[in-house]
Amino acid sequence: MIVQYVSKRPCSRSRRSRIVQFLTLFFLGLVSSTITFLITFFATSDYVFDRISSFLVPQSNGDFSSEPSLERMKDYRPRDFLGKKESVNYDYYITYKDFNFRKPDTLTYENRTYANSTLIFYRFPRRTSILALLLIFHSCRHSATHWFHTPERQRILGAAIDLGFACLVFQASDKTAKCWSNEGDIYQNRDVYYILKGLEGFFKDYPELISLPRYTFGSSSGGIFSSVFAINQRYPIHGQVIYTSIILPVILHKHIKNGNYPTTVWIYMLRDIEFASEQRIDMSKEILRRQNISCTSFPIEPSQLTSTIFHDRQPKITHAASQYLYSQLRQYRWLNNYNYMLYNPRQKLTWQGFLFAVQVNQTLSKEAFDNIHTHKLEIYELLNTFYGEHEISYERSYEALKWLLDTSNK
Repeated sequence: MIVQYVSKRPCSRSRRSRIVQFLTLFFLGLVSSTITFLITFFATSDYVFDRISSFLVPQSNGDFSSEPSLERMKDYRPRDFLGKKESVNYDYYITYKDFNFRKPDTLTYENRTYANSTLIFYRFPRRTSILALLLIFHSCRHSATHWFHTPERQRILGAAIDLGFACLVFQASDKTAKCWSNEGDIYQNRDVYYILKGLEGFFKDYPELISLPRYTFGSSSGGIFSSVFAINQRYPIHGQVIYTSIILPVILHKHIKNGNYPTTVWIYMLRDIEFASEQRIDMSKEILRRQNISCTSFPIEPSQLTSTIFHDRQPKITHAASQYLYSQLRQYRWLNNYNYMLYNPRQKLTWQGFLFAVQVNQTLSKEAFDNIHTHKLEIYELLNTFYGEHEISYERSYEALKWLLDTSNK
């Protein structure tokens, strides 16, 4: 008799295979979910958007040997530059005829919704005639309404209105990150399409404004978008302010030809050595000048802190709260000998512990305590502004906008 043995697959091996397959699928799902979360999370940060852009956007092969070091930028010292004294004095003493930024409700505005749900917030000058239109594009994480409800942006509007600009503030179509499209093909850029449709409806309501010169003011992500929108031919742009941002490289190197790009002015922060750095802007200006396009730039220094600076820049913060915030920054050695901030508040977060006390103490009254905790978000943004690397500031805006008007009228 021949006995035939039939081999059988052990149950344990089959079970092990199923477990491995399950764990593999679980791991892949976890990785996919994590990546999706991180992309969504970081996309909501305008600062991270610009840091990523600084790596993705190719830089020139020029000589960067003179670029400031990180250490020099950390321990910042006062720096001289053309027009500094006049600029500092002007920004310090500037007042606005059309509204009082210490009484935010005086900056009233209107809004209308046009085709494709394009929303436009706008304010016309009331004490001077309208000389031009200023189309404003916000930065990531922000919205059009922030331009009417935060002091730094209000003061930019105040400067523009006093100069005769009718200000139109637009909202990016991206509802999550609130960043503008940086698609270089103007016919494929969804935000360009929405803005053009919005302007079409706006000019039907205000036909007397269609013949006025148009300018743009773009902040960060909005600055890159401005550089793209500037090549549209339907509603030509006469000039643009690019704030802490750059011209999209594909526009800079392929679409800028002899004299056919708008007059451009940059406002940039001297501590920014990665994204909208002085070196990168200087190289962009050289490209524009070779094409006979008028351009200039206005630097912003970090702020020298005083005991009243938080109140001076954000009137809702009381004098007592401002004094406490300043003294805490000094006590915890966040200021150098020139009273410039030593650390980037986005990267070193220890300030949250010593500025936002958990309870009233001997150095912090209940009124100041309540005031600080009511305005945490404003304080955070002010710290970024004072550090002076990448944040909104009203400084130099009047000069930049006036330069645009003066240059265009020559």
